Amino acid sequence: MTTSPGQGDLIDDIQVRLESCGWQAESGQGWRWVDHTYRNDDATLRIRYLPDTSAIRFDFESEEHLARLSISFQDSPDRILDLITRDQSSLSEVTWRAFVASLIELSPRVLSPADEDGDDEVISDPDEGAAALREIEWE
Repeated sequence: MTTSPGQGDLIDDIQVRLESCGWQAESGQGWRWVDHTYRNDDATLRIRYLPDTSAIRFDFESEEHLARLSISFQDSPDRILDLITRDQSSLSEVTWRAFVASLIELSPRVLSPADEDGDDEVISDPDEGAAALREIEWE
């Protein structure tokens, strides 16, 4: 897979940064994409990033809840990664609303990616962000 100039450096920077904060590579290590997870006491967090995009995919999964967000950035994802790595150890269902409010302040666009209905939802306030934290059915 080829990347445009600077994209490889961005991917390397994101991978190194996440791994220095305790994130584990799921796939993509040594490749040209980011796919890392972090587990705290309450949830599993996942960050994915593909070259030539201006959004990071961020997932929060607990025993009873799942949120999948697409977080846009303009020039660099540094501020978004700062927020995520700052809150990674304490992020839970209880702290989710405040976390989403902080994301909305940083990103020009936060989306809850589509499910079966095919509609992405723009998140513009913490209540919509809390609604993105929906219950999933365990089999």
